[in-house]
Amino acid sequence: MPVSVIEAMALGLPVGSTNVGGLPYLLQHEKEALLVPPKDVEAFVTAIKQLIYNPVATKTMTFHARKKVEQFDWNLVKHQWIKLLG
Repeated sequence: MPVSVIEAMALGLPVGSTNVGGLPYLLQHEKEALLVPPKDVEAFVTAIKQLIYNPVATKTMTFHARKKVEQFDWNLVKHQWIKLLG
């Protein structure tokens, strides 16, 4: 899971990425981000255009992404680690 994606989410930036690694488990396509198949340039271009030309949908996605990333705040996560390891 790339930290850069989590940082973008925390900053309220739209996320467009390939759906590889842990990203499909972290982000729901068209809810929190736009995920495209790997090595598909046309799909990536389409996703970028979608982010640019659909500002309402982009704003909604960034809102959902921000809400999701708030779950990773250390003040919340540390209690889960303590419970797990304690």
